[in-house]
Amino acid sequence: MGELLLCSRELALVPYYIENISTNVYSLEELCYYLTEYIDLVEVSFMDEELIQWIGTALQMEELSEKLEQLKAQGMFSEFVCAVASGCNYCTEEEILCMQDKLTVFEHKSEVECKKIRADRLLQTKRYHSSISAYKKLLEHPQAYGAFAGDIYHNMGTAYAGLFLFEDAAACYGKAYERNKNPLSKKQRRSALQLAAGIFPQSQAGAMDYRIPEEALDQWKEAYLRSSK
Repeated sequence: MGELLLCSRELALVPYYIENISTNVYSLEELCYYLTEYIDLVEVSFMDEELIQWIGTALQMEELSEKLEQLKAQGMFSEFVCAVASGCNYCTEEEILCMQDKLTVFEHKSEVECKKIRADRLLQTKRYHSSISAYKKLLEHPQAYGAFAGDIYHNMGTAYAGLFLFEDAAACYGKAYERNKNPLSKKQRRSALQLAAGIFPQSQAGAMDYRIPEEALDQWKEAYLRSSK
């Protein structure tokens, strides 16, 4: 994973495969690293019987495995994740509390709402390509329609703007406004089209348009990143 980890136990002979980052882990420390760095990607499916068995057999941590089995049976998702993170000394208490706070946001939310929260967090952490991919998949969900779909398109537009793909951003903002009728989406579409053309919008005094200097372009980009819904 690109970082030297000091493991308290011998590495497992058989790894556990983490599908959403396409990575094998051989220790609980590596698994905790994944939780620390990618907590926004962790879904309820993480409470996997295969994971529980791997911890019990490959890592020979039967007590933790039994505890996780009980938490899974009770459907206690955030407690399950935090129990894994507490199984070794890799995560600090502060990091575990942070995980718990992020996971409790998903409680009493529908599947599609949870997926949007995760996509939005990818956007907020400037993982633009990952957020765009997540938004596209989210738009395929049968409950992604109306104003909710408009909000998804709006945030996808913001992700494209973060990559300086202003024509794509404008297209997304346009689709957003068609669905949510939010004036912000309409305004962002107009600004994205102006950025795509490399010009400033006209001032209120009716001044001529100008080419955008690099520092101004950076300022506009930052403004986009604050416009997610």
